[in-house]
Amino acid sequence: MHKFRALSPIFAIAPLLAACSVMPPQIPYQDTAVERSVPPPPAPRVAENRAPRAVPVPAPQTASPLQQVMMRAHNQTRARVGAPDLQWSDQLAMDAALYARSMARTGRFGHDSQSGRSERQGENLWMGTRNAYDHRAMISSWVEEDRYFKPGRFPENSTTGNWSDIGHYTQIIWPTTRRVGCAMASSAHWDYLVCRYSPAGNVMGRDPLRG
Repeated sequence: MHKFRALSPIFAIAPLLAACSVMPPQIPYQDTAVERSVPPPPAPRVAENRAPRAVPVPAPQTASPLQQVMMRAHNQTRARVGAPDLQWSDQLAMDAALYARSMARTGRFGHDSQSGRSERQGENLWMGTRNAYDHRAMISSWVEEDRYFKPGRFPENSTTGNWSDIGHYTQIIWPTTRRVGCAMASSAHWDYLVCRYSPAGNVMGRDPLRG
C-alpha cells in the first residue's frame, strides 16, 4: 500500500513501512681556534629532546550527512519514549544500499522479500521526487506518524485503525532494536531511501513501548 502526500508543488510518496613536532633551528658550529698548537675547544653539546617517531594513525571516518541526520532523528525520537539509542551498522547500511539501488533500477517501490536471509531485518522505505527533499524531510515523514500512535500491542497502535499509518514510527522507537543503517539511491526522476533495523521491530502482539 502506498500513501501519497502533497508536501509542495513537487510531491513525495511516503513508504509502506515507509593527525609534528617542530625542531629548533640548527646553528652551525664554527671552529674559532687561532693557534694550531692549541686544539680547538670541543663543540658545545646541545641536548636534544627527541620524541619517539609517531606511527601514523588513520583518521577516523567521518559520518556522511545522511548518517548524521538519520542517527540524530532516530535517537531523538527514541529518547522521547525512553528507548535506548541505536548504533549505526555499516552492514545494515550496505544491505539498505543494495535494495535502494534495486528499486532505483527497476522502478518497483515496495518492501524487500529478504528471501534466503536467516535473520529478517526491519525496513522503512521512502520515495520522492529527485532532489526535492532533504534528508530531514524524508525521515520527518516517518517520525510525524506519532500523531496517530496510541499505546497498546502491535498492530493495534493507530488511532486511525490502520497500522500502516504508524508502522514507520513504531519501527523507529521499537525498544529491542539496537542497530540501524540507511542508504539512498536515485533514478532519473525519483529518490529512494531505505533504512534497515536489527533486531527487527513491529512484532505482532508486542508493545512498541516495551518490546
